[in-house]
Amino acid sequence: MTIIENRWVRFFRKYGPIPTNENMFDEKIQRAIVKHDVTPIKLPAQFLNALLENLRSTSPRSEVLTGTAGDGKTYHCREVWMALGGSAQEWNKGKKINTLPLGDRELVIVKDLSELKQESADLLVDMAQAVTDAVSQRLYLIAANHGQLLEKLREAPQTPAVRNMSHAIEAMLVTGESPDQKLYLNLKDLSRAPASEMLADVVRALTEHEGWNECDGCPARDGSGICPIWENRSRLRISDNEHRFHKRLTALIEISEQNGVHFPVRQILELVSNILLGHPQARDGLMSCSEVEKITADGAIGLASVYRNVFGENLKSSRAEKTKPFRKLAAFGIGGETNHRIDSLLVYGADDPDLESLYREFVLSDPIYGGTRTYAQGQKAYLEGYESGARAAFLFMLRAQRQRLFFTLPESYEDKFELWDLTVFRYAGMYLKMVENLQQGKRPTNNVMSLIVRGLNRIFTGMLVQNNDELLLATSGSHAQSKTSPLLDESISVPRHGSEEVRFVRSSRSGIVLSIQLSKGGDPGLIQLALTPIRFEFLVRVAEGALPSSFSVECHEDMLAFKAKLLTGTARRRKLQDDTPATGNELILRFIDLASDGRAAPRRITVMG
Repeated sequence: MTIIENRWVRFFRKYGPIPTNENMFDEKIQRAIVKHDVTPIKLPAQFLNALLENLRSTSPRSEVLTGTAGDGKTYHCREVWMALGGSAQEWNKGKKINTLPLGDRELVIVKDLSELKQESADLLVDMAQAVTDAVSQRLYLIAANHGQLLEKLREAPQTPAVRNMSHAIEAMLVTGESPDQKLYLNLKDLSRAPASEMLADVVRALTEHEGWNECDGCPARDGSGICPIWENRSRLRISDNEHRFHKRLTALIEISEQNGVHFPVRQILELVSNILLGHPQARDGLMSCSEVEKITADGAIGLASVYRNVFGENLKSSRAEKTKPFRKLAAFGIGGETNHRIDSLLVYGADDPDLESLYREFVLSDPIYGGTRTYAQGQKAYLEGYESGARAAFLFMLRAQRQRLFFTLPESYEDKFELWDLTVFRYAGMYLKMVENLQQGKRPTNNVMSLIVRGLNRIFTGMLVQNNDELLLATSGSHAQSKTSPLLDESISVPRHGSEEVRFVRSSRSGIVLSIQLSKGGDPGLIQLALTPIRFEFLVRVAEGALPSSFSVECHEDMLAFKAKLLTGTARRRKLQDDTPATGNELILRFIDLASDGRAAPRRITVMG
């Protein structure tokens, strides 16, 4: 059988985690397109429309594009150049500075500020002067990574205009807004563009490309066999209906981002390419069309599973650990984490009458990556103990089945099997549901607030308190690093009571914010805690009985710092309200006592001076 060598597959293979992945750099893509004679893919450029709208307006502003490596800054610059009438031939000359007439103005485009040496100083001086003038004849579109941008600004001659522009750029990097509205300058930080939203665009760009038409008539798809590349494309494609695999992968990326882990578009490309082509026996761990016949003949199609490739399991362990998107996703522990119900299904389901129908539905229904003959043989050898290596071989396959089940289990069974137990974030499903409710303007359930408040109270007091309708701000009464804080300093009502209220609010950066209202306005006002997925997981686990330091020392310290802010805020409120009772030489201490139901109540003791 002669396999058709698809030029498109050969082209996008270079986006994957291989040593020669030159397609990861926009400036080298055009040469690869000509070499392989393929239509270029259209990648997500989330700020392109805003850039063009500004530059085409009657009062345009200069633009700074920043972010991390691989965010698509050069791609944005090239798309702007082409959209405004620039030629591809001129762009491909690789000049460091490109200029383009824009009405009666001139647009200066620098696709990478770090490429400029001495000339960057003069350029930034001219730019700083131009952004102070609404009718300047020169506009700028400058791209640079965060650190390179700030470094170049520091190295430029410190004229008053440069200092003013530097101050504005630094402020915009932090707040997103310029402190000087008289500057005609915008900044767009591509690292803030959600990768969870870009994922669908990248998947469609790779799986719906016209290059797949070359697979028509390939002997590997004649019906007598299975092409693992085509099979993976079929599983990854986003259909008109809700796509479970895509939804779960998007959830993992969203949780990572809310924890401060960024996925540049370059890494999303690398991830999707690996999902499509990954196989441990292929060259560099990525299949080419010419290798499909041998993989099929060896009966090794199962190792091409998209559900393994998500985590880079097709790569050598050292490479997977070094390759960023796989290292980030591997942190979820999917494959190693599990629960009794899931493993009972995967290990004993074939022989257990109570699980047989579910085993047929969730395992045997997938004869390619699920209930294969190899898996059945390994399962039998493991249960009957035929040989010493049977255990290790089956546990390897069991890991792959847990990964597959995470991406394929129907939504109606998520709660029954506690799907998120397959990750280290067991309460991620609850967290994502909270985010969804807040986005839709709905209030989270009272149960969620109760868990968070109980977790905070157990950290604040060091006791297994059950209070969930008030926050207990307790101290140890000294500067000693005591794990227990028996003295109640203040309590804050969770339901609205007077000026006090505890509630959840949506945040684009951290997902969810726990907002503590201490007064109706002014000082101290609001005190907030960014409730990232890892902090949420920490608090819920503590609420369910885990020791604070057993999960995360960093999270524990964050919560103690949050308590310190609340104590400072309530002390300031008392001072402003003159709410400190005059007791002469008496000192009233309020010790925390636990009732039989676990609720904490203050016990007053008066100490005479």
